[in-house]
Amino acid sequence: MSIWKDLTVGSPIPAAPTETATEKKVPAEDKADERETFQPVLLQVKQGDTLLSVANELNNNDLSVTMEQVIVDFEELNPGKDPYALHAGSAYYFPHYLR
Repeated sequence: MSIWKDLTVGSPIPAAPTETATEKKVPAEDKADERETFQPVLLQVKQGDTLLSVANELNNNDLSVTMEQVIVDFEELNPGKDPYALHAGSAYYFPHYLR
């Protein structure tokens, strides 16, 4: 009987909210603005370089974004390249942040 009621009338369980009070969706035009806050710089990496070390050096040890954002930006600039495994002697695009 309860299954019939759920199927015909509906369930008394309210649907989960799609956005909580602490979450805020960013409009598409704001996301585009975020991407324009860096300039790609082509650099050849040396033995021992990591994405973090190169990004810090390129941005004068003053990153204005999170490491997660650096990874996202690196992957966007270098499709198919692993940000965790840079190869010495290879050239990659790194984000130089304008803020």
